[in-house]
Amino acid sequence: MIATVWIWAFLVVYTVGMIGLGLWTRRWIDDDEDFMVAGRGLSWPLQGIGMTAIIVAGTTGATVGAIGYASGYVAHWWITGWILAVLLGAFTIGPFARRTGGVTLTEWFEANFDKRVRVVAGIALAMGLLFSPLANILGGGLILSGLMGISPESAVLILGVSGVVYLYLGGMWATVFSDIAQFALFAVALLGGTLWLVLRDGGIGMLSANLPPDFFNPLPHGRFAGIDWTAGSAFGLFFLMLCLTFGGTYWHRGAAARSPREATKGWLLGVALALPFAIIMPLSGMYVRATGVSLDDPQQAFGVFIAELPPVAAGAMFAGIVAATMSTVEVGVVAGVSVLFRDVVERGSGRRFGAEQSVRWIRWLTVVYGVVAIFGGILLNRVSPGVGALVGIAFLSAFSAALLPSVFATMLGRRFCGKEASLLSIVAATLYTVYSLVSGTYAEVHPMFVAALIATGVYVVVMVVVRVTGPWWGRGAHARRTTSAHP
Repeated sequence: MIATVWIWAFLVVYTVGMIGLGLWTRRWIDDDEDFMVAGRGLSWPLQGIGMTAIIVAGTTGATVGAIGYASGYVAHWWITGWILAVLLGAFTIGPFARRTGGVTLTEWFEANFDKRVRVVAGIALAMGLLFSPLANILGGGLILSGLMGISPESAVLILGVSGVVYLYLGGMWATVFSDIAQFALFAVALLGGTLWLVLRDGGIGMLSANLPPDFFNPLPHGRFAGIDWTAGSAFGLFFLMLCLTFGGTYWHRGAAARSPREATKGWLLGVALALPFAIIMPLSGMYVRATGVSLDDPQQAFGVFIAELPPVAAGAMFAGIVAATMSTVEVGVVAGVSVLFRDVVERGSGRRFGAEQSVRWIRWLTVVYGVVAIFGGILLNRVSPGVGALVGIAFLSAFSAALLPSVFATMLGRRFCGKEASLLSIVAATLYTVYSLVSGTYAEVHPMFVAALIATGVYVVVMVVVRVTGPWWGRGAHARRTTSAHP
């Protein structure tokens, strides 16, 4: 009973504080860029803390706890994969996003291809980014459900509504300060609480006495429902993170940096700050398994683990989980709404809105996007019980994989790009991703891998065809016709 009071107290204080933060940062928002990329004013320390907040997201506690409970220390790959991808991104997509000057990834597509590619890619990316807040709200909700004994639906509503309210008010600036709160709470409560609880009950000796030997194997092994088709292996997990790093959420972070150099430094700091979490967090699920707790849904293991802590520590750690959930939800919503507004509403319609009208549009799109994510999380939990958060991550990476060949092509140079190849590859991979979601075939295949293969295959084939046939129907043909008509 005492623990429950402390947990609810921390939740109320955190929620009220974040809404107050949204009201405070609201005065800094004069136009759409202030809302979407914080006026490009993030220093490298703020970038670093923000990147750690994405790596240690709302799905992290649920997923790492679940894999640790089911398969052991191999759970570290869930964080290690992000770390490797962000490390690569620190020298590629982070500074590149800032250097281009684009608020969204798809703005850069238009510069290299044309308006049609931007709008189509914007629709695909907006659908994909929806799965970021969806998965993280569900992941955080499942931890709250396991901790408090309330239904997952109620937990998702509690977390989702509070996040949408202050995000509506403060945009990216609210996200930045939420990241700081998350890191402070997580670093102290999660790392300290995990070590204290494991060491108090006998440490590694207790775990080794009650767990199978392969639970301490850090190499990829074991089975857990959902991981098979989400990633399948450590390499698959890294590729999943790579797709997301080169997708909209991370681009959005890089675009908000003060300079390309600040983006690189910030992402490297994020890697360094995330390392302790990769080392320590898998012990939480292993501890729950070692104590003999039987769970129908392993995603609730982290909530059960938190309940073992002293009341104040449990409340603080839970507040950290909420902060982790909200910070990642916010970035996904802000990035998705940015793409919807700038690429689909504004660019697709050919209209240019004034500063005040833009902010009004973005705020209401934020509400709609957030509400769809909340109820999508509830639906996904019912359709795929036990692995709903992982399904969300799988589809976030699948939509991002549809854009991957075009991203790489633009980074290599415009001479390798073709608007027809990009347009058709994005459409083909997006249609497959939507089909696998609607038909339920994602339970048998890796949506990310198939989407990436389809996108790459179509891109290469169409690029070759365009290069060979282009002189007969492209700009060269048009130039010849014009010349012959006017000798």
